[in-house]
Amino acid sequence: MTQPTTTTPEPSAGDHPHDGVVEVDGVPVGGPGETGDQHRGTSWLGLAFTIGLLALLGWYSLMALLIVLAILFFVFMHELGHYLAARATGMKVTEFFIGFGPRIFSFRRGETEFGLKAILAGAYVRIIGMNNLEEVPPEDEPRTYREQSYPKKVLVAAAGSLMHFAMAIVLLFVAYGVVGRTVAEPTRWSVAAVSPESAAARIGVQPGERIVAIDGRPIETFDDLVREVAARPDQPVTLELVDPGGSVRTVETTLGHTVRDGRTVGFLGVGQEVATRVERDSPPEAAWNAVHDFPVLVWESIRGVGAFVTNFGDFVDRVFTSPGDTPANLDPASRPVSVVGVVQIGTQVGADVILWLAIFNVFIGVFNLLPLLPFDGGHIAVATYERIRSIGGRHYQVDVARLVPLIYLVVFLLAVFGIGALWLDIANPISL
Repeated sequence: MTQPTTTTPEPSAGDHPHDGVVEVDGVPVGGPGETGDQHRGTSWLGLAFTIGLLALLGWYSLMALLIVLAILFFVFMHELGHYLAARATGMKVTEFFIGFGPRIFSFRRGETEFGLKAILAGAYVRIIGMNNLEEVPPEDEPRTYREQSYPKKVLVAAAGSLMHFAMAIVLLFVAYGVVGRTVAEPTRWSVAAVSPESAAARIGVQPGERIVAIDGRPIETFDDLVREVAARPDQPVTLELVDPGGSVRTVETTLGHTVRDGRTVGFLGVGQEVATRVERDSPPEAAWNAVHDFPVLVWESIRGVGAFVTNFGDFVDRVFTSPGDTPANLDPASRPVSVVGVVQIGTQVGADVILWLAIFNVFIGVFNLLPLLPFDGGHIAVATYERIRSIGGRHYQVDVARLVPLIYLVVFLLAVFGIGALWLDIANPISL
């Protein structure tokens, strides 16, 4: 992702190393220092530590490991999008690295250095001249990002999100046409659990049984049962039950009551388990449904980002809830998640993990288009402002030095958000 980091890429010969400063696309916007790559002896140790963590994760849960590797692949593809767009528009790309921190190895192909770094927590592409602060040799100036036309700048900045969107459509196609979707069949339900000391417990209702009638009225779905029970608080009823073997029994009991939305309603004390089936589309249907559902997911992601921004205080309150506090898990969709949370959800959705990863890609693509540096959308916003200010023939370029305080603020908020989401996922794990 083209965004600020506190890790500086290795300088090439003649460059001045920097460290401990904010960068935009690998270009320092702070003061000088030393690069973290000075200590090459720690590189392999850092990689071994990262691989050891992945191996430990795989030992704990193979699905969790696969999801983490999938996320790393998505990050790589994001940067590949920037790289391919920059090359296609004639910009000069000097570095394409997977990971951050000390360099493990690298090789050069043409004018670009490719390589691997010790901390496999992301990737980056360095395009020269991303802002007015970077000094570039005169012969390279025509190939800088800052000297390109507005459409080229927008294409390169948006390429990472466009890659996420493309991957999401592919994953939707796979989910619909290859793996299949888990479809609930509400008419094929059964009792999953029975509340202690409830009306159902008194007559010995067992998990696996199904209530097919109440006072002679047929019950097809669990919603039918809820509706019929709610209308009979503290009343005697006759239930007709069928066990998994097909045996039918009729029993009588007196319902309890509870308060729901300020009303007293009947209470039986059973939970449901809904039967499911896997449904696969034909290739043309899968392709159509993937394209059709994609804008819906984009809109839901936009709404999700907007809801988080407007309810940031609620997120802070949740971060400070006590570990194990159930209310924090009541609505998983309403709380931001870290990578830990993504893995938690992915390991619980079972066969729908491909669909979940498609949704994840859409959200990341939308989130990266926020019009703030260091997000990709921030580069688009800057390019758009420059284009508007340049109307009339006068070339205008934003002074990024003036934006450094804002960049620091955004990075700080991202850190707070990341640490808070991580803590929330550990202290109050998501349970679907």
